[in-house]
Amino acid sequence: MVEHLPKITSAEISMLWSAYISDTMSICILKHFLHTCEDQDVKPILELALSYSKDHEGKISDLFEKEGIPLPEGFGDQDVNLKAKKLFSDVTYMRYLHHMARTGLNSFSLAKSISARKDIRSLFKEFLHQAEELYDRNTEMMQEKGVFIRSPYIDYPEKVEYVTDRKFLGGLIGHRRPLLALEIAHLGINIEVANVAKTLLLGFSQVAQSQKLSDYFKTGYELGKDLVEDLMIKLKEDDNSYPSTWDSTITKSTEAPFSDKLMLFHTNAQSAIGLGDFGLAISASLRKDLTVLYEGYILRLGSFTEDGATLLIEHGWFEKPPQSIDREKIRNQR
Repeated sequence: MVEHLPKITSAEISMLWSAYISDTMSICILKHFLHTCEDQDVKPILELALSYSKDHEGKISDLFEKEGIPLPEGFGDQDVNLKAKKLFSDVTYMRYLHHMARTGLNSFSLAKSISARKDIRSLFKEFLHQAEELYDRNTEMMQEKGVFIRSPYIDYPEKVEYVTDRKFLGGLIGHRRPLLALEIAHLGINIEVANVAKTLLLGFSQVAQSQKLSDYFKTGYELGKDLVEDLMIKLKEDDNSYPSTWDSTITKSTEAPFSDKLMLFHTNAQSAIGLGDFGLAISASLRKDLTVLYEGYILRLGSFTEDGATLLIEHGWFEKPPQSIDREKIRNQR
């Protein structure tokens, strides 16, 4: 008996398409990182990440070919210059891997949860396992080298308590209750992600071929700087420990290791991740001042992301994601 597979759903094709684009971009970035890495302990982790991205690219390519779905162009050798000098530090490479693996854990778990076909669920399960392996190995290496930044600590709770006063939710002015552990966790995560983005954007602004894009990247850097300062203030006001600064060394090189197209796309993708993180933070934050703070940055980052999408369109770099048929357009063509 021949088993016929149903067609790929909209959810499955969108996650596969996005993963393919992201992995072709990652291949370019990891190739340059590996080519310029000086720490012999970091190289094997970069090689592991590169092998996983290549594996994803190949398997999604085979699946799309079988289904008769055109492959997105994504990124390739034209988007990376291996002859360009080192731009970021090896510590930045480790932090980038940490962020990359964390993003993979989130995106592949979502992809598996919204997929129906058995072969695609198995594929995303494999990708998720790879992201988990990369995250664990890189985290262990960062801890061994003393560069891993932990979330702030709090005292252990001593007893079970219930909330009895609506003041627990706080207000925009006046005395506020101490931060919840989950609120502190999201403040710490967003500070760490913003620090990674700041470093990348400052480096991108230094090497971008287009002055317009250089200015755009610098705007993003300033946005990330403001975010880190505002989130740190919330922790300091509460007399909490907060994430330490980390090596964000950027060399003097003005040689672009990546194409303007790749750097702009990467910035837009990073911004989309940031918007998602803010949404999660809002859902986990009960203090009103935190909600207002995150909402304000959603507006600022949303505007920045829209400007980036506009630049992608203006340069002809915005590859259209899969979409449903425009029925109105078909009717008007009769």
